[in-house]
Amino acid sequence: MLDNVTRLDGERACHAPAGLPQGPPLSPTETTFQWLARPYALLDECAAALGETFTLQFTRFGTHVVVAHPDDVRDVLTGDRHMFHAGPANALLAPVLGKHSLLLADGDRHMEQRALLQPIFRSDRIQNYANVVAQTTARRTAAWNGGHHVNVQSTALDISKEIILRVVLGLTDADIDHYSRLIHNVMSLVGTNATFHERPDEARPSQLMERFRAARGALNDALQAHIDRRRTQANGNDVLSMLMAAETAPGNQMPDEEIRDQLVTMLLAGHETTASSITWALLCVHAQPEALAALLRELHDAGAELPAARLAALPYLEAVCLETLRLRPVIPVVSRQLQRPFRLRQWTLPAGVFVTPSPYLAHRRPAEFPEPDIFRPDRFLARRFSPYVYFPFGGGAHRCIGMSFALLELQIVLGTLMRTFRFALDGPVRPVRRAVTIVPSGGGRIYVERRAVA
Repeated sequence: MLDNVTRLDGERACHAPAGLPQGPPLSPTETTFQWLARPYALLDECAAALGETFTLQFTRFGTHVVVAHPDDVRDVLTGDRHMFHAGPANALLAPVLGKHSLLLADGDRHMEQRALLQPIFRSDRIQNYANVVAQTTARRTAAWNGGHHVNVQSTALDISKEIILRVVLGLTDADIDHYSRLIHNVMSLVGTNATFHERPDEARPSQLMERFRAARGALNDALQAHIDRRRTQANGNDVLSMLMAAETAPGNQMPDEEIRDQLVTMLLAGHETTASSITWALLCVHAQPEALAALLRELHDAGAELPAARLAALPYLEAVCLETLRLRPVIPVVSRQLQRPFRLRQWTLPAGVFVTPSPYLAHRRPAEFPEPDIFRPDRFLARRFSPYVYFPFGGGAHRCIGMSFALLELQIVLGTLMRTFRFALDGPVRPVRRAVTIVPSGGGRIYVERRAVA
C-alpha cells in the first residue's frame, strides 16, 4: 500500500528525478513489483495521493510520467510521430512478436506498415467474420450443458484463439488444435512476466529462456510452413492471403520474415486482449442487476433468430461492452517515449522519458464519468465521448488497428453467451496480471446453466 504517501503532514513524497512530476515513495524495484502484482491499485493510490500527473520509475521499463487529463492525453496521442515513439514502450515484447511487428515500429516506417495492413480491417470485411465468431462461441461452449462452474477466461481464450486463427490464417478444423497449442506454449511463458532478450554476456541461457526459444521457434516454423503451402494455393479471404499479396513497393512483395512477425502480432496480441475483455464483460454485467435486466430484455426483444452480424448493432449490448472497456481496460496505460524535450504543463520533460496516458485513470475522471466506479452502460447511450477522455484502444497514429474487429468479436461472443446460458457469480474477483493484460483472479469462475429452448 502507499498509505505513507498521505501521511506526510500535507507534504507529498517526491521520488522522481529533478524537474519531473512527483512520484510515490517507492524505489524502482518496489514500483516494478507493485506494477506487476497490482497495477490498478498502484495507479489508484498514486492518483489519490499525487493527482492526475505523476512519475513512476521502474527497473525494467524506464521512467514514466503518467497523465490522465484530456488536454495532456490529446497532446501526447496526437503529437508529432517523430517525437512520440510507441515502439520503445513495447521493446520488451520484441523477442515475442518479432522485430518487424507493427507494435515496435515508429515514424515513417510505422505509417508504411499501417497503410499495408489497414485494408485488412475495413468495416465491410470485418462484418464477414460475424458468423465465424458466433459459430466458434457455440462450438467452444457446447459442453456447458448441466449446471456447473466454468472458468470463463480459459474458455474465452479458446474462443478468441480459434477465431483469430481462422480469420488470420484461414485454418481448417484439422489444424486449429495444433496451432492453438503452439500459441499456448508461447503465451504460458510470456505470462510469467519474464524478459526474453538475448544477453551476449550470458554463458548459458536459463531453462526458461531455452523453453521460450523452443516454443517461439516452433510457432515460427509452423507459420513458415503454412506460408509455403499457401503459395501453391489460390488466394483466400483471410489475412494471410492479403499479406502475401501486399506490395511494399511496386513489384516487391512483403518478405516472409515480416509476414511472420505481423501474423504473430495479430495472433498473440489479438486473442489475449479480447479474451480478457470478454471475461470482464460477463462478470461486470452480472454484478449489476439493472444492467443485466436491461441487456436480457434487449436480447429477448431482438429474438433468438437474430443473425450474428446484427447482434453487434444492438445498442445496449454495445453499451455494455463499451462500459466494460471503460471500467476494466485490459491495457491500463499507453506509453510514448520522447525523442526530444517536451513541455508538459509546468515541467520540461527530457528526451528518453516516457509520457504515459492512462485509460484506466482517464476513464475514472468524475467530471466525465459521474460515480466512475459503478458499472453503468447507459453512459454510452446518452453521449459520445472524446477520444482523449475514453481511449481503451489507445489513440492517434498508434490506435489499435484491430479495434473494430475486437469490438465486433466482444459483442457477438457476449450476446451469444447471454442468449444461450444463465450465469451466476461465484464470489468476488480481483484484477491480476496475465502477460500484458489485466484479468479477473481465478479465471473469472462463474456458475452456468443452459437456457431452456422455447
